[in-house]
Amino acid sequence: MADDSSEIVKEQSESVAAANLKVLADAPAYYAGLAYQSALDGLNGWRTINQAIVGKVAESIIATQPGEGGVDVAGLQVLSKMAGNTPPVTP
Repeated sequence: MADDSSEIVKEQSESVAAANLKVLADAPAYYAGLAYQSALDGLNGWRTINQAIVGKVAESIIATQPGEGGVDVAGLQVLSKMAGNTPPVTP
């Protein structure tokens, strides 16, 4: 009976060691997947901001009458410049 229990303990130890090794081996892929998802979420955020800016520029262009002053044109140029620039790379 004592031999059987020591064999069971040995098998359990080997099983736990194998499970721990699998968890450690899967960790890099898991964290790479998290980083990739985070990057996609960031890009979606920038895309939403860009669409809002372009929509505001288009709305301003449609609402501007030909007889209005140059202040609106300057504002539209600034908004269109902001929409056309890519965001800086952040570490």
